[in-house]
Amino acid sequence: MNRAGQWTTIAISVAILIVTSILLVGETGAAQGKGNPESGKKLYLESCQSCHGPTGKGDSDMAAYLAPPPANLAAKATQTKTDAQLRKTILEGRPGTAMSSYDGAFEEAQLADLLAYIRSLKP
Repeated sequence: MNRAGQWTTIAISVAILIVTSILLVGETGAAQGKGNPESGKKLYLESCQSCHGPTGKGDSDMAAYLAPPPANLAAKATQTKTDAQLRKTILEGRPGTAMSSYDGAFEEAQLADLLAYIRSLKP
């Protein structure tokens, strides 16, 4: 392989490495594994439990009045979502549901803590 071919191979390898890193961070969420679940629990109790219930199972007193009912955050359907997907739901809400946008309500570290707490609800 000539010198130009070697540089092309190196450039392609570096590009693949960069793209893979970006995809991994975007897919798992930069904050995954970095949050404090105890701090997240405090945020959850203040902001989320009125709909999702004290244990996150969507069984609050208010849930009976919401259609569709709040998500069960401990369920496999929620727990298999990426942190990026959960973060998007928190920040943007879910149209057609009572889940409103919390954009601007939390700082990045608080979102990481909240996600860590939601992950701790895994059965």
